[in-house]
Amino acid sequence: MTDREFLERIKSLYEKDGGMIVRLAEKGGKVRTWILKNQEELKEEKTEMIPEKWKERIRKLYQKASLSGTAMDWDEDGGFLFLENAEKEDRIVICGAGYVGHALAKLSVFTGIRTIVLEDREYFAELAKKSGAHEVICLPFDEAVRSLNDEKNTAYVVMTRGHAYDQKCLMEIAKKESYYTGMMGSRTRAAMMREELEKAGIDREWTKRLHAPIGLKIGAQTPEEIAVSVMAEILQERSKAGCSMKTGYEVFRHALENIQEGERFVLSTILERRGSAPRKEGTHFIVSESGNCFGTIGGGKLEADIVRASQEMMKQGEDWRIEESDLNNRDAADEGLVCGGHVKVLMETGKNR
Repeated sequence: MTDREFLERIKSLYEKDGGMIVRLAEKGGKVRTWILKNQEELKEEKTEMIPEKWKERIRKLYQKASLSGTAMDWDEDGGFLFLENAEKEDRIVICGAGYVGHALAKLSVFTGIRTIVLEDREYFAELAKKSGAHEVICLPFDEAVRSLNDEKNTAYVVMTRGHAYDQKCLMEIAKKESYYTGMMGSRTRAAMMREELEKAGIDREWTKRLHAPIGLKIGAQTPEEIAVSVMAEILQERSKAGCSMKTGYEVFRHALENIQEGERFVLSTILERRGSAPRKEGTHFIVSESGNCFGTIGGGKLEADIVRASQEMMKQGEDWRIEESDLNNRDAADEGLVCGGHVKVLMETGKNR
């Protein structure tokens, strides 16, 4: 059963330093959940309730889950162990709130990534707020970058109004962790910037990783098209860095809101998939008692099956179940799901207790 305390702790993981969600179900028992901030906590007293035979399996699966987002182990008697990496939510820091920066901020928010805009002019900072950005900082660019926490889950995008301002941003960004840094500009200007940064003491390996010119080559012309090319490049680099599983935060936050409003719901999580099922392990989906849904685990027949099963669970008072959906059969074909695949989904009822 998913309750308020569990959801608040998970929300805290995504907002702070991250950690590992461990779910264990033994045959005929309940789904039990532990939250580990790191692997060393397996040695501490608070994990004594984890059966010893599973502790060793957790250790073996921990690294895999850290890299790929999830790891799964089935027991002989039908029980299972499921690890889900709850990394801190992604963020994009956009230096410059001009036309392209404004368009990128809107697209970043739409993508579900925490968006921070830095701008040193009050007028443009106010305009940036209309993009829906989660935070707008109006300070000199170098001060604004220094004010940010150092987080490896960050993509930095530099597109200020001038070369000198871009350089101030990059000098500070180079001191921070990130999985992506890009600067808007021509090849000539990019080469000039790299040379100037290296002369100023920035490591050459770092300047080589700088994405400049920025964005994928899609023939973009307008600010909106350029924003799409930049966002596509960021998502591509995020996936290469092994940071592609970041959908949990919004779903868990929504689940917590349901509990706070007194509405029951079922939280579904993909445990396992085979074939060409559209969504990965660890993808979440919520069905509330009122029939509202949040998130997606693939649409079509699979989602319809989960909505139906969720309503049954709430009506019958079930705490949890595992639902299987075969996307290779005739029903799936009738729904237009030609990709096929087989999915196992863990379903847990959320209650305020």
